[in-house]
Amino acid sequence: MFDRESGQVFKEWTVPRDTISNSNSEYRKSINWSRQRPYPAFKARGTRGPRPLVDMAINILADNIGEVDLDSLDDLPNTLLWRVWRFLEARSTCFHGWKLLSKALLDEGDDRKTLGLYRFRQHICRPGHELVRYTQPLTSPCVDFVTHLVVTGGCSFTTHELLSLADMPNLGILELIKPADELRAVFPTISNGLIRGWTEKEDPFPLLRILRIWGDESTTQDSLHWVSKFPSLALYDVRASRDDWQTPEEVAQREGWELAASPSGPEDSLLRDLMLFAPLEETRTNKLRELSRRIDSDLVSLCSDSRCAVRFVPDRQAPILLDYLTDNAKIQMPSWDLDAPGLEARACHGIPFEAWGFWLYSLLGQLSNDRDLAARGVRPDCQAVAGPFVLPSKPLACLYLGHSARGGISTRPSYLSRGLFSTRRYTFTRDAVVHGAGMPKPEPIPKAEVNLVVSERSAPVLALRRQKRKRLDDVLQSFTK
Repeated sequence: MFDRESGQVFKEWTVPRDTISNSNSEYRKSINWSRQRPYPAFKARGTRGPRPLVDMAINILADNIGEVDLDSLDDLPNTLLWRVWRFLEARSTCFHGWKLLSKALLDEGDDRKTLGLYRFRQHICRPGHELVRYTQPLTSPCVDFVTHLVVTGGCSFTTHELLSLADMPNLGILELIKPADELRAVFPTISNGLIRGWTEKEDPFPLLRILRIWGDESTTQDSLHWVSKFPSLALYDVRASRDDWQTPEEVAQREGWELAASPSGPEDSLLRDLMLFAPLEETRTNKLRELSRRIDSDLVSLCSDSRCAVRFVPDRQAPILLDYLTDNAKIQMPSWDLDAPGLEARACHGIPFEAWGFWLYSLLGQLSNDRDLAARGVRPDCQAVAGPFVLPSKPLACLYLGHSARGGISTRPSYLSRGLFSTRRYTFTRDAVVHGAGMPKPEPIPKAEVNLVVSERSAPVLALRRQKRKRLDDVLQSFTK
């Protein structure tokens, strides 16, 4: 609209009163989680008199970003959108606001992009009873972003609700983690029947690359047959009863999977899981104790630093993540805040729980050339890069529902109700998905051509130590036979 007297051009909206009433209104109580800010709105005041009108308008827009639709932002110039994002970035934003601004700003040729604009993370301590309340906002039919969902203690979803997860076209990482026994929290029933039900859906999990199911007396080795029907699944990580997984290697070979060596102690790290897909036989067998601590710290700290700069490079020209993992020198200094994990963490909130799935999903995409995204016609022409790392080819939305242990989030919840060694972790990889069906497996890289984690001179010593060393649980288990 145009005001002839003042010469101003403006646009007018009509907003119902109940949508902007106080926080005690029934509307605010029933509003979707994705439109609620995790923390209270910030009330800014001018130091000397009233603030500029633009600043006040940005404040109002940011406080009510959950009520804004994408069409409402079309008339705003990018300079103002960036100011809105900076305001929300410093004070937290809701998932709906992240979706709007991520879609609007990532496509712009601007060098101000940060990791917070490319990755959304939220932890809900006490989830509600309806799973669709969380999956509906996280679903993107056109795959504007990829979803990483974690379901753990405090979730009372039914099996019928869990079946609907297979209908999410953009679900890339799914973790179903039974909480530690000491927590005594409710948790959905996870079984082979649920996985079989997923396979009976039409086109189930088209973009799911990573599936983790942890618990005691949940899935069995027969589940390998059903998860093989998910076209993009490359990593199946299970922690279950030993009694239900008596011949996992035999079943895995029959179904086209490869069982990784069971980790213990310092070997159980993010680096260990990433190196499962490396064409370096030495890195699969050697103990990566010294390097794993450094690399895990780098990857987790980068995920924690939401203001880490993100740039875009032409497709398939991003730095190779495996080169960084096997480079013992690490000459490049980090461009992100190494203290970010401690600075951003607020109790269980702010913990970078997504790091494990985030980097595995990125590595699998780089090794497979994102064939699953290309098959759907949604593979982007550019790749996002932060520091020396290539990020997932699509923005990632990560949601953690519930608590897995005392204190909130634990990477190793304990299941001791049936004994100390009643459960075991099994990690399966599927090379046919990573490198393509019918394609030859990459040859191991010669030691002379790569800077490996352990030198050739120390390899015989490590080999001798490996023969002598036994896992503590295996030794104690032998006493019970």
